Amino acid sequence: MKTHIKIPFDEVKKLLGTEKFEFPKYSTQIINLANQNAQGTKPKVVGQMSELIQEFSGQSIKEWEEWYIKSHPDALEKAANKVKEMIEKFKSVIKLIDDEMINN
Repeated sequence: MKTHIKIPFDEVKKLLGTEKFEFPKYSTQIINLANQNAQGTKPKVVGQMSELIQEFSGQSIKEWEEWYIKSHPDALEKAANKVKEMIEKFKSVIKLIDDEMINN
């Protein structure tokens, strides 16, 4: 029987020793929406994580990064580009909304 353990996000960041990033207000919501629409983190783009983690034999996050980049060298760029393209589309739509709804 599998046991699930929940670790608070702040504890994960502390364990990983990652920096805290400060994003401008609303930017994370826009990035998440862009990713959802672009489907940048779908298995066909970045791989099936539940399967990949089973294949990985290392122990650390650093080892995971090295292994993942070696086994999926284009995945991060593909995902980032999909999200970036969607954000560019959002920008153009926001401009149209602004031009048509606010200026009329």
